[in-house]
Amino acid sequence: MDIQEIIVYILVAGAAAFLVKKFFFKKKKKSGCGSDDCGCH
Repeated sequence: MDIQEIIVYILVAGAAAFLVKKFFFKKKKKSGCGSDDCGCH
């Protein structure tokens, strides 16, 4: 296995992990941000 193939597989796995994290593990946003200091200002 060539070093370029290893790099490509690592990049593809990283991209797939990023997409899974982005679309399937969404954080729930809090509503009513003015009531507490959540750092949105």
